[in-house]
Amino acid sequence: MKVVALTGLALLALAGCRQTAGTSDEQTQGPEITAKTATPNATLVVQPSIAPAVDLTPYIGKYPFDVVEGHRFLDNPVVKAAIAASVPDAKVRAVVRYKDGELGIPIKRVKGGRLLIWGGENHAEDYRNWAVVLAPDGSEPEVCIYGGLGYDEDFQSSQWFEPGTPSLMKQGKCPSDAEDYPAVPIAAG
Repeated sequence: MKVVALTGLALLALAGCRQTAGTSDEQTQGPEITAKTATPNATLVVQPSIAPAVDLTPYIGKYPFDVVEGHRFLDNPVVKAAIAASVPDAKVRAVVRYKDGELGIPIKRVKGGRLLIWGGENHAEDYRNWAVVLAPDGSEPEVCIYGGLGYDEDFQSSQWFEPGTPSLMKQGKCPSDAEDYPAVPIAAG
């Protein structure tokens, strides 16, 4: 019964759509609508989106927790992206932070005009500290993490991260001043 009813409905629907003999498509579908298109000689002009130039130099002389142009240094989107590109592992990257009560020194300019920010864990800054060094436009980031490896001055080493390269161990703690940067690679043998 259901099959007969459905078949009947389908036939009625098809009957309403059929074309009668001698009628053209234009008569059954209505007049043809033409769209105006650009001539082949027309040139498409695309305005490039120009991102405002980033300048991190206003942070020089400020502490990590100071707000400059709406952001603390580590909260600046350009800086966050640079750190994430250098240290892809979020668990490792979580060390590079500034929490209230932790130590920080004013941001400095170091060799090559780059910016250096340093931070350390409160009451353990000699054993757990980090540094970020990058160009004033946020490019060429380097991230240093020191986790207390080798307490003896002669055996201290820190882990350095750069985008697209494996991390490297370098001599000493993370730099906190211009005279400490760049860190010296560990000489093997």
